[in-house]
Amino acid sequence: MNQEKIINYFKLLKKDGLLGNSYLFIGDNISLVQDIIKLINCKETEGFCDTCWDCKAIGAFAHPDLFIIEPEPTTIKIERVRESQSFLSLKSYRAPKKTILVKNAQALGLEAANAFLKTLEEPPKHSFIAISASTQEGMLPTIISRCRKIFLPFCEHLDIKADPSAISAFLEGSRSVFSDRKDFASFLFTLALIFRDYLVSETAPANNKLLKPLDYEIILESLRSRKRYNIGQIQDILNGILEVYGVYTSINENLALNMIRMKM
Repeated sequence: MNQEKIINYFKLLKKDGLLGNSYLFIGDNISLVQDIIKLINCKETEGFCDTCWDCKAIGAFAHPDLFIIEPEPTTIKIERVRESQSFLSLKSYRAPKKTILVKNAQALGLEAANAFLKTLEEPPKHSFIAISASTQEGMLPTIISRCRKIFLPFCEHLDIKADPSAISAFLEGSRSVFSDRKDFASFLFTLALIFRDYLVSETAPANNKLLKPLDYEIILESLRSRKRYNIGQIQDILNGILEVYGVYTSINENLALNMIRMKM
């Protein structure tokens, strides 16, 4: 389903009064989820105007009837879920629906996920719960089963191959600066590939033909000369990079990189 079809689908649900309480949006197109929240709460009968106070406030994630739950920094904590439950118990300030938007829901910790499940089991009639996740993997099956699933189209193509010099500079301790989140995602993904290759090279036979480093042999050699990691340490670093990559759209970049450095 492309972006236009998804918007038209929600237009029809709004028009016919068939809108459900809870939806799981699978993908990384958070701007489309924002547009759906605007559509639901805009006073326009057909779609949304994108110019009224409500649309602009939702677009800035600053509407009083919109509550955001997101990782802090890589895990969604139960305290934030409890705050959202208190938020839903109050009357709407001005919008038709009190809306909870969960960003990177795959980062819900087990305790937080179980607490959030209670909200999904008995959502208030005036509520709309939008759960956004890049993947269903790692999410509680009971949360997935209680939501209507919408698979989002990609908002843009990610060029996953980062400049090797940026990786080398980071490994040497230099401060990394990214032009946007796409650039940050490419950096993280490439760093993960390097440590994956490092892990394979340490565990595979010397004549292994499966390992094809993406032109990062110099970086791999630099890593080995700087510090000799054991297999467990490499796995721990790789898992840390992948954990950050899973929430790259919302995590503070400097905090994320410092977390990775601590593992190294």
